[in-house]
Amino acid sequence: MTTHNRICQTPGCGVEVPVVLEIEGLCLNHYLEGAFQRLAVATQDFQNGRDLDYYTMEWLLAQVDFAVESLAEEYANWDADQRSKLLELLLGVANLNEYVRHETVMARH
Repeated sequence: MTTHNRICQTPGCGVEVPVVLEIEGLCLNHYLEGAFQRLAVATQDFQNGRDLDYYTMEWLLAQVDFAVESLAEEYANWDADQRSKLLELLLGVANLNEYVRHETVMARH
């Protein structure tokens, strides 16, 4: 679902911003690009021995909610690539969560 008065804030984009992303001011593709970058940083930080802070964990959980709600939206006009990227984001967060859980269990032993 898009609004007709909001255009993605990414320079040179020109794509309409979906209602669900009005606050961010980004089209779905640019939002997902940023989300994947942030997920990669969080994963690398954890792999390098830094704990995930409260705000990162909250952001990761919000991404799960966002992806699930976006995929379930009846009126969203996501193309196959966008749906695939939303699923990939879910999988990425799930993989990081499992990695954190596994490392936490291993550290206890």
